[in-house]
Amino acid sequence: MNDDGQRTEALHTLLERRDLTDPAQGEHPMQELVTRLCNAQDGRRHRSLRTPPLVSAGQGWRVRHATTETVLAALPDLLAEEQAGLLVSCAGVVCGNRQQDATVLVAHQLDCWILGERASTVLSGAVGGAMAAALPGVPYRLLPQRGSRVGPGFRVDVLAGSQWQEVGLCGVLEAEGTVAAGFSLVLEPLLAVAPWVDHAPTDGMTQTVTSSRS
Repeated sequence: MNDDGQRTEALHTLLERRDLTDPAQGEHPMQELVTRLCNAQDGRRHRSLRTPPLVSAGQGWRVRHATTETVLAALPDLLAEEQAGLLVSCAGVVCGNRQQDATVLVAHQLDCWILGERASTVLSGAVGGAMAAALPGVPYRLLPQRGSRVGPGFRVDVLAGSQWQEVGLCGVLEAEGTVAAGFSLVLEPLLAVAPWVDHAPTDGMTQTVTSSRS
């Protein structure tokens, strides 16, 4: 299969995928997880972005690798509205980072960013509040992270059993003349350790597909 065919296959796979964060597509514990992560942010004004898992690429579209891309695309309009202090979130399906030539992980992700904020106290409060609400009693840690779009940034790990597992990033997002403090998290590993879930269902949550780099 040529590159165009592989990209089309990945695109169709993503569009046909059930989005477990979307109540319109049926109930799932992942929606409660998203609510807990977003509602822990000090009663801030909140705008949720829900779009198809696509981003503009040249003359067409490609699959979204991170919900951060949807937030970045919305920043110019939000900046024009002078929405300082607004909590912007985006939850949905993504095609994870491609490894080598072909393997792509289809998973669910959540981005939460507070516009106009960059203070470390705001960042630590946002991450700490979200973790306490979503994963009460589950240890987490932040490790300095370089080479990502979030900078200065930290890797977020949670303790799963006896091992630390990376679940995302937090830090300061700078783009289109504005800044925002917040986090970007993969939801599957968080749901798997959430103590309020009797049994975290795995059906429909992750999938690997074959594609080439887009």
